[in-house]
Amino acid sequence: KGWSSNDLLFSNNGETKIIKSDLVVFALGGASWKVTGSAGDWTSYFEEKGIQINPFYPSNCAYKINWKPELVKQISGYALKNCAFSCDNSHKKGEAVLTDFGVEGSGIYGLSKEVREHIIRKQKAELFIDFKPELSLHEIQIRFENRGKLSIKDVLEKKINLSAVQIQLLKNQTTKEEYNQPETISRLIKKFPLILTDFAPIDDAISTVGGIALEEVNENLELKKLPNYYCIGEMLDWDAPTGGYLLQG
Repeated sequence: KGWSSNDLLFSNNGETKIIKSDLVVFALGGASWKVTGSAGDWTSYFEEKGIQINPFYPSNCAYKINWKPELVKQISGYALKNCAFSCDNSHKKGEAVLTDFGVEGSGIYGLSKEVREHIIRKQKAELFIDFKPELSLHEIQIRFENRGKLSIKDVLEKKINLSAVQIQLLKNQTTKEEYNQPETISRLIKKFPLILTDFAPIDDAISTVGGIALEEVNENLELKKLPNYYCIGEMLDWDAPTGGYLLQG
């Protein structure tokens, strides 16, 4: 509940207790998963001490996509596996799960910083997916050129090994004429766009960014303005690529 000098103030069932200490390590968490006690409601006590606190935002979380209702029924719950994801100049290999809300997964979490900055600044972020990172654009085009009597769908399924959900996304992204143009489809396979418009609710995020500015602590994570007080974990404004394991990071 706060502190004065070296006295920490705790409240237990309405009763305030004072704990004297020589050294304090705070590990109070970020602002997601309130059920675990991590609610981010400690910030005011640090601001009172002149410590800079940056706003909390979801990180390593799902992102909203305004899917067409008819498309959601066909893709929700399916995964995009062994893909490469990119936003700006950052790239990440991994998987993503398509949901009613949008998209989430390991391939997305590693791009949280770039996606978040775009959404805050522009209210949207453009994410690109390479459905076949092990194949070059030229190799995909060659497979279309050598298709013989196979249909476009047959080439996608049998020669390029796309999943049903990947093919459904390609169909949704193109007109009938575009879908039957190998050049157009080849380029989409290597650079499929998704527009992300919002974050998942902060309490659903694996972790949060925000909290105590890193400039407020020294190399030992000790508060510069308050010697013998240390802060670790999600309290610190560190954009961790580690999912929920910030303490190890």
